[in-house]
Amino acid sequence: MRKLLYLYILFLPLLSSAQDYSKMSRNLRKKVKEVAAVNHSKSAVRNSANTHAEKNIFALIKCTGDVVEDYCLSHHRDIHIVRMPLSKAIELSDDSRVIRIESEPSNTSLTNDSIRSVTNTNIIHKGGGELPSAFDGTGILVGIADMSFDYNHPTFLSKKDNSLRIQRVWDMLDGIESQTYNPSSNFPIGKLLKPEDIPSKDHSIDSYLHYHGTHTAGTAAGSGYDTQFGGMAPEADLYFVNCIFDNNIELIPEEKRDLYNSSAFELLGFQNIFNYADSIGKPCVINYSAGEYGDITGENTLYYEYLSSMLGPGKILVASVGNEGNRGYIMYKTADQESVGGLMTRTTSDPYFLCISSDKPLTFKITDKSKPEAEGSYTFTPEYETTTSDTIASLDSLCIDAFCYEDEYHSDKIGYDISFYEGKKKFSDLDYSITISGADAEARIHIQNGKIEGAELGGNTFFPGEMDGIIGVGATTWREKYTDINGKQHTSIYGTGGKRASFSGCGPALSGNIKPDVVAPGVNIISAHNRTYQELHPTSQENLVAKSSYNNHDYYWRTCDGTSMSTPAVAGIVALWLQAKPDLTTAEVIDVIANTAKHNDPSLSYPNNEYGYGEIDAYKGLLYILNLTSVEGLSTQHIIEAKVRPLSNGDVSISLPDSDNPVKVRIYNTNGQCVGEYTIPSNTTNYTIPSIGRGGIFAVQVGNYGSTLIRIE
Repeated sequence: MRKLLYLYILFLPLLSSAQDYSKMSRNLRKKVKEVAAVNHSKSAVRNSANTHAEKNIFALIKCTGDVVEDYCLSHHRDIHIVRMPLSKAIELSDDSRVIRIESEPSNTSLTNDSIRSVTNTNIIHKGGGELPSAFDGTGILVGIADMSFDYNHPTFLSKKDNSLRIQRVWDMLDGIESQTYNPSSNFPIGKLLKPEDIPSKDHSIDSYLHYHGTHTAGTAAGSGYDTQFGGMAPEADLYFVNCIFDNNIELIPEEKRDLYNSSAFELLGFQNIFNYADSIGKPCVINYSAGEYGDITGENTLYYEYLSSMLGPGKILVASVGNEGNRGYIMYKTADQESVGGLMTRTTSDPYFLCISSDKPLTFKITDKSKPEAEGSYTFTPEYETTTSDTIASLDSLCIDAFCYEDEYHSDKIGYDISFYEGKKKFSDLDYSITISGADAEARIHIQNGKIEGAELGGNTFFPGEMDGIIGVGATTWREKYTDINGKQHTSIYGTGGKRASFSGCGPALSGNIKPDVVAPGVNIISAHNRTYQELHPTSQENLVAKSSYNNHDYYWRTCDGTSMSTPAVAGIVALWLQAKPDLTTAEVIDVIANTAKHNDPSLSYPNNEYGYGEIDAYKGLLYILNLTSVEGLSTQHIIEAKVRPLSNGDVSISLPDSDNPVKVRIYNTNGQCVGEYTIPSNTTNYTIPSIGRGGIFAVQVGNYGSTLIRIE
């Protein structure tokens, strides 16, 4: 067995200087103590030019004054995103002007499952028809923080003038293998592209790895080019941030990953999108179809505070709640329980990980049930402010790393980080069980990358979608089947009928909040596909449903599933709502949803932890924003069979299916006043209403077919 590493003892020289480690997040505190154990002295930690001076970190620091001025990349109020030597973080923990320091690795991953894909994004367009042409995202900036973008996919061109709608791209990975950090730039790594740079660049550096960003951007704001697979806001401007995720971290050299895989970059991405929106005077909604397990110990306190401070009127963030809906990952131990536990199973290739907050010390027992207890069990009680590392021969060389610390989120509680690494036996053999005990202890056990069979679990929403002030999105099911590009039919395992997809994350969130806030179709969604990826995977065709030709290249359209797919549908619809009311706040968007969403399961009360306020209704939401939902005689159902089209001279063209009866048409202004009433004779399929005015939005009610909104220029 490896010996226990008593870092507390090794760190005594630092403690004698009254260092305040409680200001540091647990990950940073752990990193500092590990370094202290290597250097063995205060002078080494403070002054070593060969270690700490070269060990740089990205961090969030809350402080007063100009204490971090030399290291600051960006700041909002009193929270700063900095890049600095680790030794500086240790020094700052002694500074009375510093309130808190966080430096967290990003464990963020994409929230889609592209293997089980099916049908048609048109179902997102409520009422079965296209979204009203009065609102198409013109004048709105849609930010997409994601990975793997195909800049030249024709869905990102305007149908009005064929111009490229991508205004900016920040690719964090472009050139990172040889690039040095640029402290004077708001884009400290990677490259910023402007419209003139984008066509020749063609795609993001990681586009051969995936197609996620192209697909989500297409759902939010794709034009559809020459197909019916257009997005929600097809004329919105676009800003892409190609982020660093678990899914593309392999492109960063091993020696740089600890520095660049930082959650601070996500904030910089959001900040730069909002800053650009401010510079061009446009409202903005950001789509973030990614997330990570929620935080029970306050590791993301400054992240949440910084992000919240960026949001406001005309600045909205929409994020997925994750695809862990078919399992919970929080287990509770009450004071009257002697112990809790169960069989340990791993659900990913990453180490089995427990993050625990307890009001009293805990003891952990690992047992191999295939062996006699005397031979196949191991008990350990982590010591305070100590890292325990052990390889257990009796458990087939199972490795354990445990770190015990003061839970900085709850200063009266103890935090535990415990990682289990497979030895000679796989977790899939289902032999290991864990027992967690502690006299009178109350604990919350957060399970990552696995589960505990037989334990009572709850809560499975992802961060940041689970946060207050962020619109968290879940997924529903609609179309059950689709036919691929080769004529083969595929059937979804998720069903249909608008029910919550079984994978869709559901609450309550760790904060106790009801999450998601809203749901949208997330199964069998068709959107744009990366050309680079497809050219490198030519035999992968079962998810392809269509092909377009542009600039002597083939561009494809594919199906995907996940809350990654439902989230951009909501983001794009929010862009339409911002076009109607540019100063919408998150609270106002939630109010719109609460008053207009569809309740697909009438047996539930709303909001609830499966559907939130319900499934988003783009059209009814627009009517609500325009104060037209209570206008007598105006249906909130968008037209399905009839077509209404404004003409350039102010006339309005109406096309109808054959009708044996006259059809009444009423036109309302945004004050709810009826400004015209007409009767289309029976057996008339095309009818033109003379000019009703210019420069405004009007609602048109066509008999019993429903209503629509039109814009007369």
